[in-house]
Amino acid sequence: MNFVRFMLEFPPLLLLIIIVLLFSLTGIACTYFFRRYVNMKPLRSHNELVGYIFATVGGFYGLLLGFVVFLVWDAVNEAQTNTNREGSIARALYRDIKFYPQPGKAASLKALYIDYIRSVVNEEFPEMEAMKPVTANNHVHFNAVFQEMVKLDKDAYFSEMFRQLNELAENRSLRFLDATSSIPLEIWLPLLMGGAIILIFAVLVDVESRRLHITANGLLGAFMGLVIYIIIILDHPFTGKLKIEPEAYKAILQMEKTDAAKPV
Repeated sequence: MNFVRFMLEFPPLLLLIIIVLLFSLTGIACTYFFRRYVNMKPLRSHNELVGYIFATVGGFYGLLLGFVVFLVWDAVNEAQTNTNREGSIARALYRDIKFYPQPGKAASLKALYIDYIRSVVNEEFPEMEAMKPVTANNHVHFNAVFQEMVKLDKDAYFSEMFRQLNELAENRSLRFLDATSSIPLEIWLPLLMGGAIILIFAVLVDVESRRLHITANGLLGAFMGLVIYIIIILDHPFTGKLKIEPEAYKAILQMEKTDAAKPV
């Protein structure tokens, strides 16, 4: 996890260049050393067989890559949607608490809610970025809001606020799930092993021109690196330079700061 986070801290363009170069150089090096040190002169029928298997395996590997890219793309879209919905509910609940008909009774609730908002911005999102697991400490401020809200009068206004608080809790839980879910090792292994098999078949294909063979396999490795880069970037939506930010929560803090600066 720490290594993945270390990679994602690089600027996206730099990370793209590093991964593409790594895969491209792997293809170039494998082809170069095979052509230089392995004395292998396959018959035409052998080359046709290798080419046929190469095309078949490449097709299946392309399907595997497409499936994984779709999987992570769908996951990051869902994470963004859940975060946006959570932020929208949080802002609506803030307004309801702010304009509660009896401000004196809601004063302590508002203070606890602002403490929760600060904990989301200053604690929860940084911990998700660091890929830390969810602990009981993450729920202290939120539970305090629940405990304080039940002290209000049980009227229609309270019912609406409590409904929003429950919706906020649901979307907050979804955010934690989105932050902790990632592609397991059981899928990464077939991805990398499949890429290695593709490169082996690409090396075994008999091409008369050594320079053309090395160039083609280098480009093949570069293309594989592009796809792997997309998977890595999308697999951790709350980590790295392209991470999902708590924009709605920051907006609430800005609204509270603006209200506090207004003359009474």
